[in-house]
This record gives sequence, C-alpha cells and structure tokens, in this order.
Amino acid sequence: MAIVLCSSEPRLKKIIAEAGFKELSLNKILAEALVKKDTAIRPQFVADEVMKIVSSIQGPIFLTDYEMLFDPRYSIDVIRLFYELSRRAKIVIKWCGTLDDNHLVYATPAYSDFHSYNIHDYDITCVI
Repeated sequence: MAIVLCSSEPRLKKIIAEAGFKELSLNKILAEALVKKDTAIRPQFVADEVMKIVSSIQGPIFLTDYEMLFDPRYSIDVIRLFYELSRRAKIVIKWCGTLDDNHLVYATPAYSDFHSYNIHDYDITCVI
C-alpha cells in the first residue's frame, strides 16, 4: 500500500525524517537518466527509470519533486506507479497537488498535465 501525504505540515515531514525515511527528490535524477535516451523512445523508459532509482535507495523513502511524471508525453498513471513502487520499497509520497472530494488532483483542467485520481480506485492511504 502506498502512503500519500496530502499535507504540507512541517511537523509531518519532521516525523517522517525521524522515522528514518530518506528524502528522494526525483525530478533531477530522473531527468539526468532520461536525457541519455533518444527523445522518440524516452516515454517508454520513464517508469523503468523510476523503478531503478527507487531500488537504488537503501531504506524507507520519502518521495518528493516528481512533477515531471505528469508530463502528458509519458502517459503514466502516476498513482499506479506509486503503488508499484510501494510493493518494492517502504515509501511515503508527498502529494504535489490537492486532495478534493476523494480525488488526488494535479494541476487544473486548463493545463495539459492535469490529472485527477479517485483514491478509491487504488490501494493507497492518504494522510491529511
């Protein structure tokens, strides 16, 4: 089960750090891995690269800064990816959007990277 932190309370980040979770800021590391791939085939490697990066971390992970996963060119179900990550590692994800009426929402409908996920469709726990 993936745990999604839907709060920016500083005390929660402190609790997570005290519990031994290592913060993983994904965007830069993922971008460095993907830039080595041809742009035409890059989208098919995104999920695998994320899995490799997470697998390289020893111990529990606090995942932050992963906004590039919402890029529409990648066609990724980000919440499903988080669930798959949680099957391989102890992980807490800091949600970079909002929680609105049982939906995790990233961006607004006016943007091409907009996504809305019904939390009941996934094996996740949202902490607010």
